[in-house]
Amino acid sequence: MKAGFSFSVLLILLMAGAFNVYGQGQTLNPAAQIALNAQGDQGQFNGPDLSVNYAYVFNGGNMQLTGNVQFGMTIQANYAGVQTFQLGLALADGQGKVLGQQQITSAFYNNLSDTIKFNTSVAVPPQAAFMAFSYSGQAYAAGSGGPDPTNIRFSPFAN
Repeated sequence: MKAGFSFSVLLILLMAGAFNVYGQGQTLNPAAQIALNAQGDQGQFNGPDLSVNYAYVFNGGNMQLTGNVQFGMTIQANYAGVQTFQLGLALADGQGKVLGQQQITSAFYNNLSDTIKFNTSVAVPPQAAFMAFSYSGQAYAAGSGGPDPTNIRFSPFAN
């Protein structure tokens, strides 16, 4: 089997977005917690580098989550694009204990002025009461002479 094929299969599996136990047992920072509403809801999460506009509705044990990511003006003023970007979602119980985390979307070689859209179904454990967004990526400058690439990251975990 070719290495390129193996990498492609691994990438597809990672991007499939299956709810996993990464982060399980950690606690969400109270400032990052977004209370889940059984009727569904919409809102905006503002991180240090970007904003996530989101809406969700429940259908049985799943949540249909849609929205978009917009990078902030400070990062847009200093960098041209993102080489890699991943947006995740953690779900927690009523005490803020993380039940698991899922990747929501990813992007590669996007301009920072681009809006990154997402639409995904998330399996929600019955005891879930809160959600929180996380992200990581790397921004880079256009051409030579600009600032060095920088890692952008936000973790909602308190510990």
